[in-house]
Amino acid sequence: MSTTSLPSRVTQAKELLEEIPAEHDLEAEQLVNLQEAIEFLRRLEDSLHDERADD
Repeated sequence: MSTTSLPSRVTQAKELLEEIPAEHDLEAEQLVNLQEAIEFLRRLEDSLHDERADD
């Protein structure tokens, strides 16, 4: 199991997904799906950071 914290893994995943459009020629539907995934990870990242701030 990874010793990296969940917030760090979410951030890393988001950063990896953000690099994809620059590296690959995606179809419109794929790009929309990718953007939705990135937005989901941004919201999750914000939520995790908010929870940590409440501690």
